[in-house]
Amino acid sequence: MSLGQVRAAIEQMEAWTADPAWEPDPEALAQWNAGFQAALAQVDKTKDWSELAARAHAAGERLQAHLTRVGKLRDGVKAELDAIDTGNRALKGYGANTR
Repeated sequence: MSLGQVRAAIEQMEAWTADPAWEPDPEALAQWNAGFQAALAQVDKTKDWSELAARAHAAGERLQAHLTRVGKLRDGVKAELDAIDTGNRALKGYGANTR
């Protein structure tokens, strides 16, 4: 029973990482992880286990790479917004001094 749940959770993670437009939702990831951990605690590590473990590790690495890319994009947007804010403050200050 649990082996199927672990397989389904891994397939879900693989589907997420295969979609370049996927945006991580922290709540959904937390729920997924809770279900995955519960299934792992009950799984009977049969002959199929090593194949599933390898898939899980590969999918986890792809997920981490995706999260890293999303983090870099977020940091880039934040830097741009900060630069705009700084520019706006400078223009406001410059305008006040020219009156």
